[in-house]
This record gives sequence, C-alpha cells and structure tokens, in this order.
Amino acid sequence: MRSNRFLLILALVIFAAGAFAQGNVPVKRVGPKVLKIDAAGLKRIMRPTNRPMVINFWATWCDPCRDEFPELVKLHQKYRADVDFITVSLDYLSEIDRDVPKFLAEMHSEMPAYLLKTKDEAEDNEAYRSVSDKWAGNLPLTILKDVRGFTLYERNGRFRTETLEAEIKKAIDLAQAPVYTVIEFVKFKNGNTKQAEYFYENNWKLYREEAKKRNVIASFDMLPADPEAEGKFDLMLITRYRGKEQFDNSEKGFEPILKTLRPNGPALLDAVKPDEFRETVFIYRGRELPAVK
Repeated sequence: MRSNRFLLILALVIFAAGAFAQGNVPVKRVGPKVLKIDAAGLKRIMRPTNRPMVINFWATWCDPCRDEFPELVKLHQKYRADVDFITVSLDYLSEIDRDVPKFLAEMHSEMPAYLLKTKDEAEDNEAYRSVSDKWAGNLPLTILKDVRGFTLYERNGRFRTETLEAEIKKAIDLAQAPVYTVIEFVKFKNGNTKQAEYFYENNWKLYREEAKKRNVIASFDMLPADPEAEGKFDLMLITRYRGKEQFDNSEKGFEPILKTLRPNGPALLDAVKPDEFRETVFIYRGRELPAVK
C-alpha cells in the first residue's frame, strides 16, 4: 500500500511539473516577425530612404483594414523593386506574437511589420502628428511619401486600389526623373543691401519652403556671397525640379502659394514700393541646366 501511495504521489509531482513547464513555454509565433515600436521608432522607420514609401496603418479588429490588405499585398509584390512598403499595426501588444502575425501569414505578406505601442495619450498624439497633422488614430490609414519624405498621397479609410496604384506610379516616375536645376544670380544695386536681403529671406525663401512641401519643387538653396569677397553677385538662388515636366508646371503651382502667403504682395522693408525695390536689384537668370541623373 505504501508503495502504491508513493507511486501516486510521484505521478502527481511529474504531472504538476509538466503542467508548470507548459505554462512557461513561450507562445510560438505563427507568422512573420512583428517588431514593437514607440513614437520615436515610428519616426525612425518613416525617415526618407531615397525610395518612395507606402505606410499602411491597420489592426486585426478593423474590418476595412482586413478588406483592403490583400490589395496592399498585391501592390507590394508588383512594385517592391522600386518602392518601400511598411505595415504598422495598432493592435494590443498582447497580439504581437498571436493574431497580428497570424493574419499577416494568412495574407502571405512579406512587408516589414511593426506594432505601435505607446505609453500614454501624449505619446499617442506625438505618434499621430508625426504621420499627419490630420490623423487622430482612426483606421485604416495609408500614406505614400516621395524620396525626400514628403507626402504625395494620404487616405484615411479604405483606399481605392486604382487610385493608390496611379499615385505609386507617379512617385516612381518622380524618383527616377533627372534633376532639372535653375540658377539665378542677384546683384544689389545702389547700396540697398538690407532691402534686398529682407525681400529674399521673407519672400523668395518662404515661397520655396512651401513649394517644397507641396511638391512643386524638389529642393532649393539661397547662397549669400562672401562679404569679404568682391564678386559679381551678392546672392545665388538655386531651385531644383524633378525633371523638366515639374519645372514646366511650377508657375501654376506657385500661384496659390503666393495668394496664400502674400495676398497683398511681397513683404518689403521700410514700406518701400515694389517698383522702387525692383530698381535695387539686378537678376541674371542662368540658362536652365540640362537634366542630369
């Protein structure tokens, strides 16, 4: 009897140990690896990569997200050679090794996958603002950025495949387009240096900063001359376009910018009249440089 009791106790101990061990075995991931990121990590993965980028924000509990995901996978398979695709889940952290990778595996997704986990509402808002000023966290959200990180397309809600694909093609064309550069040389006349410097700092530069945000130009530089050097020109203004087509359309793109930023005309120092200001500068516009890779 004592022997049987010993065997029974031994069996119970072995069973309990086995159950305890099973409870501590990590949950096996059922699909692709999903990385946890916070607001800072989100900003990091959205940094420009010299390629267009599609970022899709989704969750397993979001029906429109699940409905559009197969189309996103097809677009990735079709354009992955020229475009970076990233998916960011807003699921609970507990799903990072369960429902999220399971769904991605079912979709045969090979896109880099992340799960956004923030510590509080303030970090939530920081993350949302880093994506878009218009976004409050509602899903799905799809963003297309150009090679410099500027948003070309934004859709909060289920995207239309044909619309997103058309925008992706435009982004690829822009990325592959040769740079087209225009150079202007400015000479201040009659000693009115302060007037001219004020004009270019508060108008020309301001216009181009906004034009870059709106994808009217690619980039720009305003380079002052060395004050100790006696050169022919005081300023060199450089405006770069993504190809001749963007340059040809730039005048139309600048019109709403001027009306928005300076509806009453350019800002001038000391209330000088525009005609008087024009007499203070001489501009030589360099020949448009040929498009080069």
